[in-house]
Amino acid sequence: MICDIHGQWGPTTAAPSWNQPDHVKGQLLQRGITLGCFASALARRYDMVAGNDAVYEAAGSKGGGVVLKGWLVIQPNQHDESANLMRKYMFHDNFVGAVLYPNPATGEPVTLARCQDLLTVFRRYGKALLIHTPTAAAMHHAVDIASFLGTGKVIASGMGGDEWREAIDYAVRPTNLFLDFSGALTSEKIAFAIQRLGGCRKLVFGSGSPGTDPAAVLALLDELDLSDDERHRILYGNAHRIFGDMLGPEEESTTTDGLTLTPMGG
Repeated sequence: MICDIHGQWGPTTAAPSWNQPDHVKGQLLQRGITLGCFASALARRYDMVAGNDAVYEAAGSKGGGVVLKGWLVIQPNQHDESANLMRKYMFHDNFVGAVLYPNPATGEPVTLARCQDLLTVFRRYGKALLIHTPTAAAMHHAVDIASFLGTGKVIASGMGGDEWREAIDYAVRPTNLFLDFSGALTSEKIAFAIQRLGGCRKLVFGSGSPGTDPAAVLALLDELDLSDDERHRILYGNAHRIFGDMLGPEEESTTTDGLTLTPMGG
């Protein structure tokens, strides 16, 4: 099994069908991905209620050989609405946890000072938190949030973008902070992360689809000299440590050999 821990849900110019579960499942399955976790682009930018509702419905779809799960988008500047959505959805297995994004208008990263009250509500649910970290500064703040949450699992998605060296250095200390390696398409950052983190136990696979083809991110692993066990941990085992029984039983196969791909848009 392969778990893509973070993608966007919603149509784009290049992928106009990225809000249709059967289409998305077909694209993931072609890439060897059997479980995908998505956050609503609509909830991130415009309408938090409608966007999260759409992801809930998509995550409830059956069949297709792929399991879809959701990230609940919450917003520090919409505290009451976010708290209501958490009460509605956080106990449901359709959602693996909640996600925080930088300000869509300014790009300002999520900070502990801005979201501490919201996190106090969130931590009651015992689920994972994903934070989009497209810069080293965003990773620095994610480390503060991970420390605040204590034993709660936190995933920093994006690995600091082009500032990945500095971002990875920030991420060394918290034991509850995991990194997905979406962002800059270079295998060097994965090798650097394994060296700085003392192994691959805190690395997970996330693509940021449909903006980036998951196949391009998966290909980074093929450039490294990884053991079968290391590859399995990155592609599924570590996600299972984060989410537990919500993902079902852990399986060993994480091969992407012999796959035939069609473009993400159709």
